[in-house]
Amino acid sequence: MEKPGRSEGLDKKIMRATPVNIPMESLLLALHVDSEDSRALIIERILREASEIAQPVGLYAPFAPELTSDEVFINGVRFGEPFVYSMLSGSHTVVPYVASCGIEIDTWSKQFKDPFEQLIIDTFMEMSLLKSRGILQDRVKAELFDKTKNISSINPGSLVEWPLTGQTALFEVLDGATEDIGVILTDALWMFPVKTVSGIFFQSDVAYENCQLCPRVDCLKRRAEYIC
Repeated sequence: MEKPGRSEGLDKKIMRATPVNIPMESLLLALHVDSEDSRALIIERILREASEIAQPVGLYAPFAPELTSDEVFINGVRFGEPFVYSMLSGSHTVVPYVASCGIEIDTWSKQFKDPFEQLIIDTFMEMSLLKSRGILQDRVKAELFDKTKNISSINPGSLVEWPLTGQTALFEVLDGATEDIGVILTDALWMFPVKTVSGIFFQSDVAYENCQLCPRVDCLKRRAEYIC
């Protein structure tokens, strides 16, 4: 089979999850701080300031995958991992995506030197990222997928079956479009801002998230129960 070519134009879509509404109660719970604790005043102040600055963002682009007997091509880019092939083999549409807490809040967070304040803003950015991804997922399902089926996601770097090296192909598919939302992939395969996730959405009869195969139970980003 001849290697599929790249699309002439990238049908990218940008989503901005503003305004940011992170409840004080949720932030306190994540930080294990009681509302009567004197530190709650510090948390409230940082939450108020951060909410005015944060601009969570996401980017996604739909493609029709092309499959050979053992590999997947998306926008002309090869994904040779058996795990990726098995998860996407029945999909007519796949949607590579990137979601981030946003460059604005990441830059602002650099001013904090106190360890507790750093923990507060780090937790806030994590929660902003989760909000961004959740809105992105809902939008992708509403715009591109059958409402009666599930939307699933696989993510490079969260399982040994699709290691962090998968970031290279995923970002190549998006063809530099992530720069439009301030996200970059380093030579070491880390994304910046740090509070950023990437992956591929696809339609399935049974919902799937990489979290189902990950045993880390205390992860704030967990989206599904561990099943193994």
